[in-house]
Amino acid sequence: MPRDVPSSMASGTQAAPDGWAIQAARLPLAFAQVREDPRLDVEVLARLPRGSTVVMIASGGETAVELARLPLGELHLVDTNPAQLALTRLKFHLAQSNPSEAQAILGHTPMDLDERLVRIEESLRAFDLPVETFGPPKLVAATGPDYAGRYEKTFAHLRLTVSPVAMELHQLLNSTDTAAASRMAAPGTTLGAALDAAFDEVMSLPNLVALFGTEATQNPRQPFARHFAERTRVALARFPAAGNPFLWQIFAGDFPPGQPYDWFLPGWPDERLVTPVWHRGRMRDVLEDRPAGSADFVHLSNILDWLRPAEAEATLCSVRRALRPGGMVLLRQLNSTLDPTSLECGIAWDREWGQAMELRDRSFFYPSIHVGRAV
Repeated sequence: MPRDVPSSMASGTQAAPDGWAIQAARLPLAFAQVREDPRLDVEVLARLPRGSTVVMIASGGETAVELARLPLGELHLVDTNPAQLALTRLKFHLAQSNPSEAQAILGHTPMDLDERLVRIEESLRAFDLPVETFGPPKLVAATGPDYAGRYEKTFAHLRLTVSPVAMELHQLLNSTDTAAASRMAAPGTTLGAALDAAFDEVMSLPNLVALFGTEATQNPRQPFARHFAERTRVALARFPAAGNPFLWQIFAGDFPPGQPYDWFLPGWPDERLVTPVWHRGRMRDVLEDRPAGSADFVHLSNILDWLRPAEAEATLCSVRRALRPGGMVLLRQLNSTLDPTSLECGIAWDREWGQAMELRDRSFFYPSIHVGRAV
């Protein structure tokens, strides 16, 4: 395994989480938005036959909606958190309506609070779910469900913390020059120093543990504040900031003009989405319950980051068991020392393809992306 992080660095200097983190930790949704570029998953499925069976992490639902628009045979959506499954169900419902209406209900564009509250509660009742599924209904309606997750509250506090340099940040986000943007946000500049300080304050380990638990923060490659600052600078160097919806969602809480997430874009065919099969539980258990060789594609998000090495290996072996020969798996790694490609599970990893994907990944949080084929 790669390097150890010194305990003084990994634990941060804070003894306890901040009040905002303690409050946000009570929210049912961990991740309201999937901060992963779905184009990578679509790219993998383009190499698989029509009518493929997909098993994937639901999370906030954006990638699932994208894949449901493809000619799949079956789509199985998995999450341990019932609130995540409910939000994904809501997005599947909204994906078959007007994109502008979907954005308004989810909180990306203005909408009367009472109307948004009614629309959310109507959907939850139609799903036979409590109106408190996403949290206190009026608080959820005030922001929209897509801003009601713990991750989203973290980025909202990051924006608040960096607000003294709002003018410089606005200039950065509207830049089309990657070299100029990199210079603006470099360490030691006014904006760069403010970003580093904000990440250090907001992404402290006590805050992250309070929000997401110890499992999500184990085996760090480096302190999480440094990871997010580093990856932000990678994104600024690779992609024009003015056109990156993932960057804007973090630092503006909005989309670049005319450039939302792909599933909001007009022009999709009117064909119905593939109807998902919903699974509340761990991915490994869901895969073990399936017949061997019954899946074509398994999307793991970055769940291996949350697992001990032995559990990660067992999960990958379950993936291999579930995949047909030639079936594919895609996984991302955020800030973990685990090397999944070293685990012997009957998966042949295409390192070159994974590295090429990482270079194209607009969501930029993941320095390691692994794509493998069952052998």
